[in-house]
Amino acid sequence: MNHTVEAFDKRTAELVFEVPVPHGNIERLRTIMRWSNPEDEIYGYDLDQEQIKQLEALIGRAFYDSAYDFQLGCHGSE
Repeated sequence: MNHTVEAFDKRTAELVFEVPVPHGNIERLRTIMRWSNPEDEIYGYDLDQEQIKQLEALIGRAFYDSAYDFQLGCHGSE
């Protein structure tokens, strides 16, 4: 599974950009997202401020902008 942080424009709801979560970080991602079941990893989730902050630290890139709503998406590996 590939996880990405997705930013949606608050006015139009259009996807503006995606930031991939680097592979090999699933345990840290489970902690950030507070997942308790293996199937939790396959769904999309709205992100709160604390999760965004932790994901920025995990990814090593600042991406927060108040103009966007953020979600964590999951996509199948190729």
